[in-house]
Amino acid sequence: MNKRKLLSIFLLTGSVTTVIAQPKVIIKGTIKGDLKDCKKVYVFGDNMEQDSVEIRNGRFEISFPWVKDAVPYIYSEYDSKLRKGPPSFPVVVDGPGTVHIKLDDVTKGLNAGKISGSRSAMAFQNFEYGRVKLRDSIKAVMDARKQGGGGKLDTAWNLAYLEMTRECLMPYISRFVDANAGSYIGTFILARYQPVIASDELERLYNKLGPDQKNSAAGASVAIRLEGMRKAVIGNQVGEFTLNTPKDEPIAFSSFRGKYVLIDFWSSWCGPCKASFPHMKEVYKKYRSDQFEILGISIDEDKNAWLKELDTQQLPWPQLLDTKKIYISEFAVTGVPTIYLISPEGKILMKEIGFDKNGNGKIEQKLNELFVK
Repeated sequence: MNKRKLLSIFLLTGSVTTVIAQPKVIIKGTIKGDLKDCKKVYVFGDNMEQDSVEIRNGRFEISFPWVKDAVPYIYSEYDSKLRKGPPSFPVVVDGPGTVHIKLDDVTKGLNAGKISGSRSAMAFQNFEYGRVKLRDSIKAVMDARKQGGGGKLDTAWNLAYLEMTRECLMPYISRFVDANAGSYIGTFILARYQPVIASDELERLYNKLGPDQKNSAAGASVAIRLEGMRKAVIGNQVGEFTLNTPKDEPIAFSSFRGKYVLIDFWSSWCGPCKASFPHMKEVYKKYRSDQFEILGISIDEDKNAWLKELDTQQLPWPQLLDTKKIYISEFAVTGVPTIYLISPEGKILMKEIGFDKNGNGKIEQKLNELFVK
């Protein structure tokens, strides 16, 4: 058999694999300092398998197949065991290749390592440096306010914090996305911080993205929120949706037709949500009837955490888990708690961020107007 026929057989049977090998992302790192016997580095993310490697002689190398729109998150065993705060951070890559991380002091955390080799990963790190400076300045102002009263469980404090964050962070985000609208990193940042961006500015920035960026997973998530913003307007009809109860029983929103419904978007990790429940129970006891209902919708992604918190809180109104992210696609919720008051005909009457535990909220005043004669 001649060489030409042999090569043809290899090609037909798939024996020549190097030609079609899947491209990879390689992360090479150097770490200086005493690891305290914490020698692992981990990587995980959507559409990719979790993996780990060992740090040897201050170096590590981890590789995985590059998948479009899959953003790897990386963290070290040292960070997860010996440092405070979220240990993982995204390495924003927009294609296969090698990313280098150089950490000169292990005690500062892996995310403090200087990144090189990938334009998008470097751009994200530079963006984060600027964002952290803004965060620290906002925190200093809010800490000063806290000394005069309030705190993280106080609705007014949280609203003030959110407003200040928007005022300071939104221009910073807008400038970055404007400068990077033609690349994935710009779209990634737009998607990552979309909840704090005003609707008109979010739409403007989205419209600057190219077709490829709009078709990415990050771009699509922004499009979904924009659609939710168009739907969640006072006077609009709430679209039909069905979600499951803690017992996995489906409940359609249309089953509440004929009642005023207070929809409470919350989560198990939200301190202000839980702080509002005692007063919300009083409101429920006062107004519950065949004309009024509260509907709790959790945005938790961890079902067990949701179930555990429900067991703790013992909330007497119906509860659903938002596995379909209708809080974005139908209501454009930017933070929890957020409540909507819906008319018996299924139309949006009012929206309120937070639930005033002192009874001064506009929605509670409206309930008093509707039901107290």
